[in-house]
Amino acid sequence: MPQTSKAGGTDAGYTYVAMLVVLVGLTLAAQVASVPSATTAKRAIETQIIFEGRAYRDAIASYWTFGDEPELPTSLDDLLNDPRDPNVRHIRRLYDPDGWRPEYSADGGIQGVFPNRSDAPLKQSGFAADLSDFAGAEAYEAWVFRFVPDEES
Repeated sequence: MPQTSKAGGTDAGYTYVAMLVVLVGLTLAAQVASVPSATTAKRAIETQIIFEGRAYRDAIASYWTFGDEPELPTSLDDLLNDPRDPNVRHIRRLYDPDGWRPEYSADGGIQGVFPNRSDAPLKQSGFAADLSDFAGAEAYEAWVFRFVPDEES
């Protein structure tokens, strides 16, 4: 038998309303918690882009310094299988071929790579010194991992 309050009503309806309020609160909390997971996933993608981009840039530098005369590779495959010496690999593996585009120098060699992505990055500042020109980029494709030879090379 429901309890009667002093005003003559019942308390049974308040429990139902309280449970609805708790349920709405839990639903909202779950939605708020799911937003950071999307952000975390995008940050992980950015970390991978930076890792792969630096690997390509370092491989281009290795290609440049290897051999008698400095030269840039003419394809990304040259970094994996150097045509000047088949026993030399400048990069462990080529990353997603559709995910990277080469940047060519005036003489036709590859001097850098950039991601084949036009979406906006989350990271806008706080880059390492070698990537400081990435700050404020409107798209990932502005993140060019470029090898610049020293003057004495």
